Amino acid sequence: MAVPAPLDHPAKSLCAIYALRTLSVLLLAWITTYLFPSFSPLGYDTSSTHITRLGNTRFFEYDASNDHQQGIGSVERLVTALTRWDAIYFASIAKHGYRWEQEWAFGIGQSYLLQGYKFIRAFISSSDISPSSEIFFLSICSCIAHLVSAITLFHLTALLFQTTDRSKGRSPTRGSPANIVPFVAATLHILSPAGIFLIAPYNESIFSALSFLGYYLYSYAIKNTAIDGKHEWWNEIFLLLSGLFFGISCLFRSNGVINGILFVFEVSQSAWRLVSGINPFANLRLFIASGVSGALVSIPFLWRQYAGWLEYCIPEEYSVKREWCNKTLPSIYSYVQSQYWGVGFMKYWTAGNIPLFLLAAPMLFVLLRTSSDILKITAPPVNRLYSLSLNEANRDLLFRLTVPQLLLATMAITNYHVQIITRLSSGLPMWYVVTAAALIQTTTADTEVSESKDTSSESGKTGDETDNTDASWCRPAIHFFLGYQVVQAVLYGGFLPPA
Repeated sequence: MAVPAPLDHPAKSLCAIYALRTLSVLLLAWITTYLFPSFSPLGYDTSSTHITRLGNTRFFEYDASNDHQQGIGSVERLVTALTRWDAIYFASIAKHGYRWEQEWAFGIGQSYLLQGYKFIRAFISSSDISPSSEIFFLSICSCIAHLVSAITLFHLTALLFQTTDRSKGRSPTRGSPANIVPFVAATLHILSPAGIFLIAPYNESIFSALSFLGYYLYSYAIKNTAIDGKHEWWNEIFLLLSGLFFGISCLFRSNGVINGILFVFEVSQSAWRLVSGINPFANLRLFIASGVSGALVSIPFLWRQYAGWLEYCIPEEYSVKREWCNKTLPSIYSYVQSQYWGVGFMKYWTAGNIPLFLLAAPMLFVLLRTSSDILKITAPPVNRLYSLSLNEANRDLLFRLTVPQLLLATMAITNYHVQIITRLSSGLPMWYVVTAAALIQTTTADTEVSESKDTSSESGKTGDETDNTDASWCRPAIHFFLGYQVVQAVLYGGFLPPA
């Protein structure tokens, strides 16, 4: 099979794909500000002006005689098109911190980024930063983070499946699926159904970058730990760094705490080996490192709850404490999500939300289907994950990395505003990997076969045949995601739902 040219320089190719995709989505959102004169460029809602300070409703009234919007240029239109929906909250929190109770549902990470930018900029210029410049800065952070997460996903996928046969000193051939799938997975992330939310001043891009870095470091540490717990000292450093990255990601999206379950697996295994007397010293170190790493994941989230408690439950000026202050485990996040945003178990299951469930259905299907595919390959005789050979893969590691995805998909169905799963899924790596493997299988006739085929005692088929060979589901899903990005960019640019 001929090696596609992009594989010669994968990083450059990914950057080119990213630039083309980002400019296309921005252009769509920007053009939208010209499409609907009755409410553009402000959009259907005028809330953006509270952040951009570009004017008011009267200032932006459409002038039919001049056939253009008065007092606003192309750059201002783009700023306005990016400042929609939750971006208004994110931008406000980044500038002022939490001012209202309902804002505690959103991460505060961007506020630290903006403060850091202002601190550095103060050495260069004493002038204030305009609201438009703040929006651009946060959007640039999102764009950079999106590209970083795509490149990290490329290396993560390669780490999971692309190994060298040390005994023979051989690596997979350049045209093998083990080399192609990482590039396709990274490309799918660039073309994520999260779309313009990965460009706008939202938290998704930065959360994805931090999460993927955490996944990579965690996977590297686990893959280099022997089955009896033997490992080098730097494995512990990698575990601690992965916990740190996961923890920092929780400052941007609270659902990052789900990733803490990865360390529960390692704590449990090292504890079992300790009790069994297997390599006590090595497993004790691994047990401690895993436990501390898990704690690092939860600390930022718990710190935010404590800060909220200090804000609303301690000051004497509040004659009556907020009702959540008196709970056994007072959590401002849980209260705000339920009280102001209607988040809770089965709260979203109403007739009026059926269209939103239908909108989320393709993404939920992909998450559940790819999770199921991973669960099926956790043990022999299955030797392939679509186009990928599992001969060198750590199946236990693949299972671990899939658990957060399965948990998030379940919570999206039962607890969250279900339509946001198209955004939240951008921080989950495994569905990109499995979808990429399935896509390669549908497009490549001469995929690699395993060196040995195990016969299944139950079905009488080979290990390759017992795997999920029906990969046809991936093409319609990818077509939907690509089409949805176009529609989403136009709706977002006009401040129209869904968000």
